[in-house]
Amino acid sequence: MDELALRNELRELGIRMVNENLVQGTWGNASLRIDDRYMLATPSGLDYLSLKPEDMVVVDIYTLEYPAGGLKPTSEKGIHAGIYRARPEIKCVLHSHPLNSSVYAAAHAVLPLKTEEHKKLFNNDKIALAEYGLPSTDKLVKNTLAALKEANAVFMKNHGVTCCGPSGEEALNTLRVLEKLAEL
Repeated sequence: MDELALRNELRELGIRMVNENLVQGTWGNASLRIDDRYMLATPSGLDYLSLKPEDMVVVDIYTLEYPAGGLKPTSEKGIHAGIYRARPEIKCVLHSHPLNSSVYAAAHAVLPLKTEEHKKLFNNDKIALAEYGLPSTDKLVKNTLAALKEANAVFMKNHGVTCCGPSGEEALNTLRVLEKLAEL
């Protein structure tokens, strides 16, 4: 897929997250892998509904560098890049603060998965809880990656959730199902 198509897909993912109430305001971010070296990330602090494809920021997943003079990428770019470095099969990462899932994160709870379908979707037998780290810090990145391991979703203590998948559609579905399970 070419970069323009990825920019459009990332924009659409953000809009769908808003429309499905999976993100609160500008508190969340999304990225798509371009290749083994780069990702596209949503810019920091901007409303998803106002974003244009050209607003998406190219970020080096090894150095976290991005073009000077333009928009800044999400402050949580380190989590996205860390997942891409550790898991070459992952093509999309979503970090969000949906209401019901955030209750689990605030309650410092894990969510056991009971069905084989859910265990397969999340690539785990539970939604684990990452230890707390201040937003945008190396500690948050380290704790999130340690709890996520090979799974496709993790609660982040007092913070929110991170979901990932081999495509944008699969990552969004993971986030969608996680929020529904947390609600139930």
